Amino acid sequence: LVAYSIEDTPPDRHRFDAVLSVQDLMDTYLPAFRACVLRGEAKAVMCSYNKVNGVPACAHEGLLNGLLRRKWGWDGAVVSDCGAVEEIMT
Repeated sequence: LVAYSIEDTPPDRHRFDAVLSVQDLMDTYLPAFRACVLRGEAKAVMCSYNKVNGVPACAHEGLLNGLLRRKWGWDGAVVSDCGAVEEIMT
């Protein structure tokens, strides 16, 4: 299981919005995560509580399906951090 989190554990991680450019995302945050997922042959990843550019990480179509599944070709399971999906609805 690999945690899919673009944050540095801010004080209120449940409300934190990681606002970053595509370049920062691709050059800084994703290379190590991609290596862990693909080279490590991860069977599952865990999305986080925080938002990424205003979208809850556990509902982020661009990251979960666009990047992780279509671009990287990964076909494992995505699970949420405890209560993260519930927080999207509240």
